[in-house]
Amino acid sequence: MSIISKQSRDLAFDNIRGLLIFLVVFGHALEYFRLSFPFAQFLYVFIYFFHMPVFIFISGYFSKNVQRGREQAVRQFLLPYLLLNLILSLIMLAIGKIDQILILNPGWTLWYLYCMFGWRLLLPDLIRVRHVFILSLIVGALSGFLTEFGTYMAMARTFGFLPFFLAGYYCTPAHIEKIRHFPYRRLLSILVLVIGLITAFFWVKSGTPAEILWGDRAYALLELPLWQTLPADIYLYALSFAFIFVFLTLGQAKHRFYTTWGQRTLSVYLLHVYLVAPLVEFTEKITNPVLHLSLLFGGSLLILWLLSRPVVTKQLQLVLQRVTHFIMPNKEKR
Repeated sequence: MSIISKQSRDLAFDNIRGLLIFLVVFGHALEYFRLSFPFAQFLYVFIYFFHMPVFIFISGYFSKNVQRGREQAVRQFLLPYLLLNLILSLIMLAIGKIDQILILNPGWTLWYLYCMFGWRLLLPDLIRVRHVFILSLIVGALSGFLTEFGTYMAMARTFGFLPFFLAGYYCTPAHIEKIRHFPYRRLLSILVLVIGLITAFFWVKSGTPAEILWGDRAYALLELPLWQTLPADIYLYALSFAFIFVFLTLGQAKHRFYTTWGQRTLSVYLLHVYLVAPLVEFTEKITNPVLHLSLLFGGSLLILWLLSRPVVTKQLQLVLQRVTHFIMPNKEKR
């Protein structure tokens, strides 16, 4: 969801982001429906195996200018987070969903902005650490055992998703080209998809909580036996990285109807929660599960189309720029 100049755009990445941002919106639309219908839970679990890991990998891939990333971290991520989180908190407070305003506990989807702030801020130092990617995998896998890691300052997600961000940073255009021309890429991609679907099926059948995939809480809070959690975490990391391979191999540098979605993901990501909530409330009394699912799917597409309109993206950028400039005015050149 980073800003990329037109000259450096890779349509393949735009297409990947376009598909992923739809899955983000649709996944959130399924949030309550999945609790009553196993098939919706199956879709939800399958989507959550990969949609944010792949997104974060791409964010890391486009974060190679580490010094500029650090310099812009407050302006691009922290200030928008604080503004939008305050607005969301006030809305939730007004409708009775919360009883206090939480500044350092990111609301709903805003954890991504907070994590990006932390990753961009620390990246110049992280890449100086020997074997930092391997260390991030170890810390990420073990972080679920620490009850002090939770939603506060998005600590659990910052550590849990860090390996995907670092993998994206270390991935080069040469690596991407090798993956896109790997001889058995289609066969392996199909195999990964099948494994993902089978895993989602048994996940739902076993009654394993989907909340594990949120990555925002300790295993102890989910009442899972500790001997199961570490192998499951390692498996989920492997599966998520396998899906990164799938998306990189299947993404083509051709203009599709969803390409513009991928070019305007920021406005969709930041604003869709305000439209998904009414969609969920509007459809909650529908008893026919097929009709209910269809309306959620169609409503998600409509939300995506509306929020990816040029007028929406331009106005959002204008508002954010004015707010950040008011707080952090550019230094005058002497």
